[in-house]
Amino acid sequence: MFTGTMRINLREAQGLRPTDCSKRHAFGKADEQPLDPYVTIDVDDVHVAQSTTKQKTFDPVWNEYFENQVENARTLTLTVFHDAAIPPDVFVANVCVPFEELLAREKDESDFWVS
Repeated sequence: MFTGTMRINLREAQGLRPTDCSKRHAFGKADEQPLDPYVTIDVDDVHVAQSTTKQKTFDPVWNEYFENQVENARTLTLTVFHDAAIPPDVFVANVCVPFEELLAREKDESDFWVS
């Protein structure tokens, strides 16, 4: 478990793909309809932050910084959603990273990619 200050610099995502839902509501070629992605940040099922929405892209760049105090945190979850014109927003992808894994990384290793 981790108690302290959590600092996240959300950089970018690469190679996002259209969801089945976005394909159903697409005009033209469904596989080429870009997303309007944003990321939610959760710690142990508690929502702590949300990025801005990037318009019409499969490779969004956010470069946004988030800082939160957490107590007894076990898991960091990043979830990408497509900001749908008609709610609800559409799930695109997510990753769960145990804080134990983050704390075990080398001190000078600041950036990491997750698939």
